[in-house]
Amino acid sequence: MALRRRAFGIVLIIASLLLSLAGITGLGGSFLLHKYRDYSMFFSSFYIILPALLAVVGGAILLISGSIGCLVSNKKPSCLHGLFVYCLIIVFCVVVTTAALAYTHKRKLDVDLAPLKDVFQSYSGNSQDPDTKAVNDLQRELQCCGVYNYTDWLETPWFNHSRKYEVPLSCCNKNFHNCNGTLDSPLLLYNEGCQKKLEEKLLLVLDIIIMTSFVVLFVLVMSWIIVAQLMGHQPPQEYRILDKE
Repeated sequence: MALRRRAFGIVLIIASLLLSLAGITGLGGSFLLHKYRDYSMFFSSFYIILPALLAVVGGAILLISGSIGCLVSNKKPSCLHGLFVYCLIIVFCVVVTTAALAYTHKRKLDVDLAPLKDVFQSYSGNSQDPDTKAVNDLQRELQCCGVYNYTDWLETPWFNHSRKYEVPLSCCNKNFHNCNGTLDSPLLLYNEGCQKKLEEKLLLVLDIIIMTSFVVLFVLVMSWIIVAQLMGHQPPQEYRILDKE
């Protein structure tokens, strides 16, 4: 009996460490929150960051749950075991909701990124303008040009009013130092559009959230089973005859 209980305790420690590791991974959802702060004008609504927000909350609870799991692994059944179970239930609800929202937004990223075209149309060339700064930062970071490719700039008010027949310098491929944005040498520009690049980056984050959610659900079920076994195998009570006095 004691050997079996010790084995369950070791397995619970492993499961708790996995929960803590998943919690650290869940905190990676802060990447999407960071990107929303930088490029909020490209997204149609605040709701796209809900999966990342829940992933961060779930990650924090997972870290707490993992710590409690390690603490109760070799202890007799107590209120801490009940607290651990309640934490796992909360995590289960958060993880299921996070996975569902991530899957939903994964299917409609084109709708979530609908304002991207409007921001490019609002480009003014003024470095103090928020839209201009966001577009330039996006093109430099993702190494892209235009919404779909550099020809999108030909239809923007900024391009037609400036009459310079050139695209922003942020479109220039950093490997070509002689690039000045003119359309005479399109090979010096980034050849991919920003919408595709941004979708790929967001899809990667959402896929990580979904895959991590499935792993966490598996570990949660395993932890429930182990805790149930630990709470069910209570050590026999020691009885003794009380002194009459």
